[in-house]
Amino acid sequence: MNSDDTIRVRPPVGKSPPPQSPRSGHRKFALFVGVFFVVGVALIALSLVVLRRVRLPLADEKAIALNHPHYVMTFRLRADPLVLVVDCPTLHVQGLMFDRIAALIEKANAPRDRVLSWPELTEAATTAHQTIGTYYYGNDYSAHSLRRFFRIARRDHRKLNAQEKKLRTLLGRVGYLRRGANGAVISLPAAGTGKRVSMHARAVILRHEISHGAFFTLPFYRTYTKQFWTLILTQAERQDFRSSFFTAAAVGLPQATIDQLRADYIAHMPHFWLKRLALEPLPR
Repeated sequence: MNSDDTIRVRPPVGKSPPPQSPRSGHRKFALFVGVFFVVGVALIALSLVVLRRVRLPLADEKAIALNHPHYVMTFRLRADPLVLVVDCPTLHVQGLMFDRIAALIEKANAPRDRVLSWPELTEAATTAHQTIGTYYYGNDYSAHSLRRFFRIARRDHRKLNAQEKKLRTLLGRVGYLRRGANGAVISLPAAGTGKRVSMHARAVILRHEISHGAFFTLPFYRTYTKQFWTLILTQAERQDFRSSFFTAAAVGLPQATIDQLRADYIAHMPHFWLKRLALEPLPR
């Protein structure tokens, strides 16, 4: 699974699922998870030394979900300060900041070796029956992928817009432009009357993107996810998920199978903050 894959697996919300019988394959990677947990803690500790020097407010999921940004605001996720949350006042502003990154890193039918011009991006969005604002409703990228975007843009003398420059400045401040820096940036749009995004949808987007942020910053969780993907899911299930979002109707699997996969995924997840969060109701 590509670390910036468009397959968006969102942890379920609500009460803890009833005990489920584990699928075969979990024992094969339990040891890997333990080893990477120790390594991950060490990497996070080193990275936080840099972030502590940067004045960005810490905020938990609820505080971010209930925020009403009138301009671009940035937070460090309290549970994992290596995850930066960019809270955008509109979908359009979010698109101006992240759409060309999405095209380079993960959008289908977009080149992986060059940054699209804005006319090209607009055409790509139109072809997909989308706009700059609806190209993505939320974003998540590793520091590595963001460095790649800005490196290629500089190589090709691609002019950045004001929002892209703002993102580059932020990455420079927190040290994410440095080679090898560990970190992630996620984004979400404002919600409210007259907007495409409701408060509930905003909470769903945030929970979804937070899970991706953890995937990028925590090696042990990334290992767990990849091992679950390769050892637990069948080849047919992997193919179904590659072409859709995480809903039974879209994936084409029975709801009972989806529920079983969700329960297994959470039940065997390493015991850290995301596991607790996945079992909590959405903020409201």
